[in-house]
Amino acid sequence: MISVLASTGKYILEPSLMDMHHSSLEWLSATVLWKQEVGFFQKLLDSYVSKGTVADEKKKISHFQNVITYYGGELIDTLRKKIKIHEHKLADLLQESKSSDKEYYEEHGELMEELSAFMKTFNSFKSEFFSFIDKKL
Repeated sequence: MISVLASTGKYILEPSLMDMHHSSLEWLSATVLWKQEVGFFQKLLDSYVSKGTVADEKKKISHFQNVITYYGGELIDTLRKKIKIHEHKLADLLQESKSSDKEYYEEHGELMEELSAFMKTFNSFKSEFFSFIDKKL
């Protein structure tokens, strides 16, 4: 695999700021969708709980409730704020006519990795949640 960093520490092929902007906007849109999905999961869980549950299921329901509360009440909002702050830094770079800022590129890469990791975790949660609900319906 070829490294994107030369031995000097500078990017060989720097992604354009516009590409970075577009990927940030895509993730920002994803946060809106995730927030809506979490709301849907909460309604689905509430409707399931209201039907009555057995003791064995209460632990699983509690787990899902905790994850939904954490994602919907904190984590997704935090990710959204990070993206917006990142976008403000991009706007500052563009105003200063800087096309290269190593710190910004590194921050962008870290943020994209964090968002990708969350998306994988969220997709795993959705799969587990729907499997549980599907078995009970």
